[in-house]
Amino acid sequence: MDFSKPVSFFLPAKPKIQLIDEGNTKSRRRNRNSTRESHPKASEQPPHTKFAVIPSRAITDPRINTRKPLLLLLSAIGIHASVHGICYPSQRRLAMLCGKSNSWANKYLHELISIGYVRRLVSPIYRGKRSAIRLQVMWSTTQPLPEKETAWEKAPWCWQ
Repeated sequence: MDFSKPVSFFLPAKPKIQLIDEGNTKSRRRNRNSTRESHPKASEQPPHTKFAVIPSRAITDPRINTRKPLLLLLSAIGIHASVHGICYPSQRRLAMLCGKSNSWANKYLHELISIGYVRRLVSPIYRGKRSAIRLQVMWSTTQPLPEKETAWEKAPWCWQ
């Protein structure tokens, strides 16, 4: 092999990135200068309910009522909760509702779980990394698990 001769090669053309608009079947080019605010992953829509349901014991509990961030986050979770207390909000959505960062929401969510006001639920079988986070607002300390759910501490695949 002769290393004194130059070798020519060609790079492939730069791919065109397009964003598909769900409302329109036509494609449009993606703006390279777009920011996260223009295409957020969390919905910027206001909450669909006009109220938040939180446990009444949170108002009288000094572990919660003396710490405003915990009460604020519990209220944001209560906006999404169903009659059984089950909801599927993302940490980004909770942080956006509270006007804080994602790490703030993560920190205080873990505190609410450790105090016992929120329970994290997982399905009994593994559904992939990107499955939704399921939370349950605990109306009482002895509230049973809903059907087809298991506590995340008891799911064997969570610890592998």
